[in-house]
Amino acid sequence: MLAKLPSPPIRIAHLPKDHRGYPIPWFVAWLAEDLDGKLVEVDRQRPGAKADFRILGRGKRELAVKKRLCWVCGEPLGVHQVFPIGPMCSVNRTTMEPPCHRACAEYSATACPFLTVPARRRNEEGLDMKEHHVAGDMIARNPGAIALWESGYRIFEVHNGWLIRLGEPTRVDWWTKGRHATRAEVLGALDAGYPSLVEAAHRDGPEALEELERLRLKALDYLPRAA
Repeated sequence: MLAKLPSPPIRIAHLPKDHRGYPIPWFVAWLAEDLDGKLVEVDRQRPGAKADFRILGRGKRELAVKKRLCWVCGEPLGVHQVFPIGPMCSVNRTTMEPPCHRACAEYSATACPFLTVPARRRNEEGLDMKEHHVAGDMIARNPGAIALWESGYRIFEVHNGWLIRLGEPTRVDWWTKGRHATRAEVLGALDAGYPSLVEAAHRDGPEALEELERLRLKALDYLPRAA
């Protein structure tokens, strides 16, 4: 049965679709069995190739940054660079995913099952997390709400790769359940995830905790206005 989805922007309409009718983002890895029966990454045109939404295509992050390509549709970016991020990323201004077109980011906020259903958990069944690791220390929980954060950015190195430092935003929109989020909903999502950042900062000492709280208070400036 095909999923009921909003009408996609033209760039996303051109993407291939899975058996449910969901557009397959450009960043997704395509897998097929090799001669030993092991799943390996292949070109999507290869017979039998299937997209695994949980795995990033090899080299896609580097290519997106180098060529200024949209993370979702893979086409060149224009003036606007929008990052769909969770509440914790709005606090520490850090993400691993390159930016998108605004239309692509908004479509993701209204159509992606993981982003539109806060109760949905990440499916890691069968994943080799060592083989498919991501840079930094990812918080695996569902963010509950996401911000479309429009800003510049810079790359910085971490112990296991590189991440993106977000600049001061020119626009921030919050979404949950496929619609604009209320201030109370975003605060709830922020409060639910914040202890994980506190735990990490606690290991670095009192100064890190003070800096984290300063960042949290600053992030509140970009929450939706109260009704």
